[in-house]
Amino acid sequence: MLGSSDKPLPKGVPDCLKKRHLLNDKGLSPELCREYGEKFLALGFWEDALEFFLRGNFEPGLEKLKALAIEAGDPHIMARLGTHPQEVWRQVADHALKQRKIQFARRALELAGDKDIADELAGSSTDNSS
Repeated sequence: MLGSSDKPLPKGVPDCLKKRHLLNDKGLSPELCREYGEKFLALGFWEDALEFFLRGNFEPGLEKLKALAIEAGDPHIMARLGTHPQEVWRQVADHALKQRKIQFARRALELAGDKDIADELAGSSTDNSS
């Protein structure tokens, strides 16, 4: 999920330039990574939260994101979280289909190794658009 970019960031949440500076700072502590990751997660900025959780190796935050990505049917966040068993990718695809996110479901099926099903899904989505 993406946060709204038309609102100013709350106090204590870095803007994009400050975020880049922080993530490139070799002295950034795991505690600050966790803190910023949780702030971004609370705002719905999953990609930003992911960057900080990865940088700080904050497993609880990464697990929260994994659960959210499965529920949202988001294969892009899942892929950035690492490799997953076929069953997990199929869960992502199932949730994406329930939310009518056909391209997300297709991508998750491809990552599950279910190329034939992904191709069928791609064919059915183009049939519906005519």
